[in-house]
Amino acid sequence: MAHDPQSLWETLRKGLAQRLPERTFIDWIEPCSALNFDGTTLLIQVPSPSARIWIEQQLAEEFHDVLVQSDLASLRLGFMVAGDARQTKAALSPKAAAAAVAETPVNSPFPQGFHRYTLDRFVVGPSSQLAFAAANAVVESHGKPNSALNMNPLFVYGGSGLGKTHLMIGIGKGLLAKNPALRVAYLKVDNFFNELTIAIRAKNTEPMRKKYQQNDVLLLDDVQTLGKMERTQEEIFYILEYLLQYGKQIVITSDKPPQKLEGLHDRLITRCKWGLTADIQPPDFETRVAILRKKLEDEVFQDLPEVGEEVITFIAHKAKGSVRDLEGLLTRVVFQSSFLGVSPSLEVAQLAFQGLTGNEASASISMERICRMTAETYNISFSDLMKKKSRQQAILLPRQVAMYLTRELTASSFTEIGNSFNNMHHSTVMNAINSVKNRMQKDGDFHKLVHSLLNSIQ
Repeated sequence: MAHDPQSLWETLRKGLAQRLPERTFIDWIEPCSALNFDGTTLLIQVPSPSARIWIEQQLAEEFHDVLVQSDLASLRLGFMVAGDARQTKAALSPKAAAAAVAETPVNSPFPQGFHRYTLDRFVVGPSSQLAFAAANAVVESHGKPNSALNMNPLFVYGGSGLGKTHLMIGIGKGLLAKNPALRVAYLKVDNFFNELTIAIRAKNTEPMRKKYQQNDVLLLDDVQTLGKMERTQEEIFYILEYLLQYGKQIVITSDKPPQKLEGLHDRLITRCKWGLTADIQPPDFETRVAILRKKLEDEVFQDLPEVGEEVITFIAHKAKGSVRDLEGLLTRVVFQSSFLGVSPSLEVAQLAFQGLTGNEASASISMERICRMTAETYNISFSDLMKKKSRQQAILLPRQVAMYLTRELTASSFTEIGNSFNNMHHSTVMNAINSVKNRMQKDGDFHKLVHSLLNSIQ
């Protein structure tokens, strides 16, 4: 490994430039610079505390991928906030360097920057209950004979940024907490492909295969990228086959269920489906609020101005796509308020949202628009949806969906929603919304219809 901090940082910059959107790279990576390299840790100077929070919590996976694919997997990274000359000089000391590095231990099998990924920090909602319960069950049942349910492999799928990697790393940490002697490996498919390519060039793939076969637990991330990797599929199949034969635990993540993974060999799909498959869907409004509150408990937020309920509610309504979107907008609000020298307010949150998306934050969605589009989708009249007192499914289900969407897309309370629907009691509204959530979990087609309607309204 080169000992020149500038060269090391330039290698990382080039890799990040290829992976990050141009705006993200310009905003967060361009202002950084290399400070020092002590043979183990590269110290990187960042312009502000908020920038450090963003980089460590939003770009951890990207930094990990660049380190692995640049053959710098053993390089530790520390982020120091820019200050006066005295602070910079102090930053070069071993003690300060250690303080600047994220909390992942040196000998950890998990990527640095993933120290927040534990099961007790995962906020569970209706859309992630099964996956979370399965993750806990894997930890609790490990090593116990005659488990009633086969959870090997555990296959977790869902969209980007919903918490699949969080659950996966949480399982690994939970298993190690129970038995520190376990051999655990975390592996992203793209990084395995690069490692395999090097081994093929050297005409020696056997040591690499054995390296992964000797583990007690394999955490295999992002298998959806395997479709066009013929030789990689073959090697991964042999590794999975060996581990399953000897009862070793496997956890797999993907953005699609096994049967919808294009280009995967049937025998590999069969292995993926052998155990338990669980999905994670985008969190509902209440879960998004809970995620934000949990996030604000992080130590990095403790010395920063308090984020009020009004701002939390605003963020929860605006960032619906994923947990990563939520955390990203929250961090941006904190960064923006720090930059402006003011407390996080609704006005700052609106500025942050507009800067992130280019959309006007104040452009609210009316309940009438939600209900008219719901009525149109279900081919009933707007008047019947809002006023007709009927328990017929043709009226009842669209009304429940409209209530659910109103709760998701507006800041209306249960009482306000009930008043709009012919003065229904708030408990009726709550029951209706819970009914929709439960049906979405059980009925894939209904889930798609509701989310399609939600996306078309926004």
